[in-house]
Amino acid sequence: MKSSVRGLGVVGLLAAIVGLPARAPALCTDTVSVCAARNKAEMQCPCASATNHGQYVRCVAGVAKGEVAALRLPRNCKSSVIRCAARSTCGKPGFVTCCRTDSAGKTHCSIRRDATRCRLPATIGTKPSCCDACGPNPCPTTTTSTTSTTSTVVTTTTTSITTTTLCGNNMLDPGEECDGTNLGGAACSSPGGGFLPTCTGNCTIDCSSCPGGTCSQACPAIVPGQPIANTYQLLGVPGPKVCITSSATNALGFCNSDTDCGGQSGTCLQTPWATADGFSFPFPTGIQTTFTVAAADPPPTCSHTACIKCGNPNAACTGIPGCGSPPGAPQNGCSRNTCCDTPGFIVPTFNVPILGGLCGRVDQFACGLGVVNTSRPQTGDNEVIKAGDTSDPGPDCTYGTGDDCSSPVCKPCTVTGQGGDTKGKVVRSVGNSSPDTAGIHFRISTPELATVWQDSQNPCPQGSTFDSGEGLVSQLVLNAEPSTAGATASFADLNGDGCSRAGFGFKTGGDPTTGGPVTVGPPVARPQSYDGSVGSIQVTAGPIFSGSAPLNDVGFVAITPNNPATIAPADTCTCVPVAGCPE
Repeated sequence: MKSSVRGLGVVGLLAAIVGLPARAPALCTDTVSVCAARNKAEMQCPCASATNHGQYVRCVAGVAKGEVAALRLPRNCKSSVIRCAARSTCGKPGFVTCCRTDSAGKTHCSIRRDATRCRLPATIGTKPSCCDACGPNPCPTTTTSTTSTTSTVVTTTTTSITTTTLCGNNMLDPGEECDGTNLGGAACSSPGGGFLPTCTGNCTIDCSSCPGGTCSQACPAIVPGQPIANTYQLLGVPGPKVCITSSATNALGFCNSDTDCGGQSGTCLQTPWATADGFSFPFPTGIQTTFTVAAADPPPTCSHTACIKCGNPNAACTGIPGCGSPPGAPQNGCSRNTCCDTPGFIVPTFNVPILGGLCGRVDQFACGLGVVNTSRPQTGDNEVIKAGDTSDPGPDCTYGTGDDCSSPVCKPCTVTGQGGDTKGKVVRSVGNSSPDTAGIHFRISTPELATVWQDSQNPCPQGSTFDSGEGLVSQLVLNAEPSTAGATASFADLNGDGCSRAGFGFKTGGDPTTGGPVTVGPPVARPQSYDGSVGSIQVTAGPIFSGSAPLNDVGFVAITPNNPATIAPADTCTCVPVAGCPE
């Protein structure tokens, strides 16, 4: 009976949305606010990743409700936002929008189960929602184009990716300090007198209207209305489509289809995803990062230290029992068998779609540190830059000392020489000498153990573990440092012996740019909005010395979108990083 009642409730909701007789509401005329709310809904409820139409509509309805509560969407326009979601193909695989023009010249839109049911003279719509599938998009857009021309036969190919203009919608979005009359809590340094700063046309705070031309210095909260000293959680969610690292064009840029990435199948991939040697695979949603900020950093820097707890780092790895239990030595080819017993960083087991299907998981094995920067204007500089050299620096992990194993004297620069072990050196730096884009930035580092194996069940079942008797494919120690500001990585000859990489690199062994550098920056890398209404997108990149064929030295890139930060149960956390090598 409960499910029947729930079903009737959904039917009733949809009936109201599509306009069955009811008390006539006031007509919505605020197209700009409707478009802004629909754009925010697309960020938080991506149509492309929706698998259930009812859940998708409820998600959009929740966003619309929040925009009404925040006074950014007129109450009588809420139904317009929800109606566009209800009259869409989102969460309905295979369905299409179908456009038909009647004898009076009026165009009608309907949802059809598949393309064959949209019969001529009707045409298939260009968008998933009937609100804009059959005609001009009523929402303001900007279009950027890239043009490439060959020198033999003059052929021009233009790729257009349309995005909604955000600055000017009176809502705080990532990259904005303010928007219109929405100052996000900014105030003048001298209280009283009715003075307020203003918002410029490019959505930055202008303090010239304040007495003395100064704004008050205060650090925006990580979660609005909550003290900065707190425990938080970031939760991974589906995000926008991005061209993979090895795309022929527009690599690591936003895309709508494979055409935007050069045309090769599978190059426009919905985030989250990860690549290694240019091979890309979907990464799981539901990644949890729980961290504690013990004390707020004062303005103007507002760079708050974040700690990711571990608990006991010498506990057995419950997800990889096939590696054996401590204090015994790792078994079955594993490099380690100890992990955190109460990790703050949790990645669900995921499927690696190669070699018939493999299982992968990532386990935290030590505590982690990072920063959350809430300064406004943004003063942080949190892009992470990593350069790796495959040459063995010796036990002291320092080039130029007597224990180095350089090429070609000690080992040749080949996959069986320098590329045949896990030794090397990675130099990390933070910052590119330019302030980060406006918003709340996260840069959090966690030592991770990445294990890939051939499971006894295929494809990899949810929650699978690596057990004794199953085939280990690889186990790598990573020090990933996802950042919302951007990431750059490369293989570089750090010791001058002429050998930086012996393996596939970031793309493929035959690609002349496979050594990098590769950069994932804004707008793909994205901070959380100051008002906490739009989540962040973290990116990470780096070199890996796997020591095994066929990849050997390989570069990885990962893009992971998150929900806005939420308050987690209060916890304490301390961390003293342990120096290691190669990084």
